Amino acid sequence: MLVYEFISQGSLHDILHNKNNKAALNLDARLSIAAQSADGLAYMHSQANTRILHGDVKPANILLDDNFIAKISDFGISRLLARDKKHTASIIGDINYMDPVYLQEGLLTEKSDVYSFRVVILELISGRRAIHSENNSLVKSFLEVHKEQKKATELFDKEIAIAEDLELLDSLAGMAMECLSLDVDQRPIMMEVAGQLHILSRSRKVQDV
Repeated sequence: MLVYEFISQGSLHDILHNKNNKAALNLDARLSIAAQSADGLAYMHSQANTRILHGDVKPANILLDDNFIAKISDFGISRLLARDKKHTASIIGDINYMDPVYLQEGLLTEKSDVYSFRVVILELISGRRAIHSENNSLVKSFLEVHKEQKKATELFDKEIAIAEDLELLDSLAGMAMECLSLDVDQRPIMMEVAGQLHILSRSRKVQDV
């Protein structure tokens, strides 16, 4: 018999994109969810007895409890991959969050999860879906702004884009760009990502004191 924990707040996808959901996430909550999710993935990659690659990191697979504590869920893809095998003939997962290197080569690595997680970060700071229109992707929108060395202010969720938080949002967007590089070696590992998020979270708490 399988026993599952009841997650009262549903998924991060529900919170961000379900118009009927009355729960609102301020920047502190979003930053906390990002840091907790990164901690979970970092544990899977580096600290678990057997390394676990998730393979389908997205808001729908980040569940939230009563206190909006994040929990990583749905390890279906990781179970489908043999423990001693990195390549897969069948590309599986949500293509909106999929690492282009994995899509092209069938090579799932820790850096694939890093890529997907940073798409989640972009959703958290923009409030938009990974694909928010037929002809324009969320990743492409942020990459174009980054390439032109412009501020991404217009892309930020208006609910959190207040003047005093724009610098932090710019930092989060910049961090995401590092993880979207097609050069896998240029992407940080998840433990580094988690550390960066906790530093930002602590600095924000100090400012609020």
